[in-house]
Amino acid sequence: MTVPLFYVNPLGGGYQKNVGCYYHATEMFNFFGKVSSITDPKISNPPIEVGWVRMADWLPWMEMSGRAGLIYMHAAGRKLESYDQLPGLMKKTIASDYPEYRTPPEGSDTRENETSWTYFKKKVEPTTPIKK
Repeated sequence: MTVPLFYVNPLGGGYQKNVGCYYHATEMFNFFGKVSSITDPKISNPPIEVGWVRMADWLPWMEMSGRAGLIYMHAAGRKLESYDQLPGLMKKTIASDYPEYRTPPEGSDTRENETSWTYFKKKVEPTTPIKK
């Protein structure tokens, strides 16, 4: 599955269409599993593996805007049967630093999507524009 992403750049101001400040990225997902497990109505949680790729512009904290290139990320994983199957260090880190990730959000979660760009805007003050 390929998901092209186009976001209004939260750092681009009111001239998005004029100056081309839309943020564009593409995410590609591959899901793998045995057909016999996925289609068996007796198996409610079949084992699944996933491959994920993201191609995107440089992130704002990199200060690379306008330079040739892009970010290419690739990850692989698998679905676990339970939280208890996570590695010990990961569970310890979640417990001490990120307790909100102990359980997934409700399906009716209405929080806004947080991106690298919106988080950057919350944490970094804008630079002073160059005066003519």
